[in-house]
Amino acid sequence: MSLVLAAIEVVAAIVIDLSEQRLRAFDASGATIYAALVSTGLPASPTPMGRFVIGAKYAATPLVGDDYRTPVVPNVMCLAGGGLRPDAVCLHPAPWQDAARQCYGVRRSHGCVRTSQATAKWLFARTAVGTPVTIQP
Repeated sequence: MSLVLAAIEVVAAIVIDLSEQRLRAFDASGATIYAALVSTGLPASPTPMGRFVIGAKYAATPLVGDDYRTPVVPNVMCLAGGGLRPDAVCLHPAPWQDAARQCYGVRRSHGCVRTSQATAKWLFARTAVGTPVTIQP
């Protein structure tokens, strides 16, 4: 009996479209390999637009802002470049949003890019530090 392992897809780039509230992940050939709805920043705390990279990955970390502190959240990837402070804007799951049965595709965050837990897990396993991320209007 032979064991055949499927190759894991590697994310070469991520594009977040704010008007669609959608994330797309691309492979090295430019093909879309994953797409999902996300929840980005509210008008009072918008998600920044521009070109960034994944600057840090945390298997589990609390999320802390001026007016919030979450318990430990898994599969967090934070953006760097474009004038961002380290760990200020991250792609992360929002288990509290899932628990409240609030849909994605609606602006809800303090500027981060919220994903489902399944999306965060999929991306975390396939995305390296340094991967380009574009956030467009």
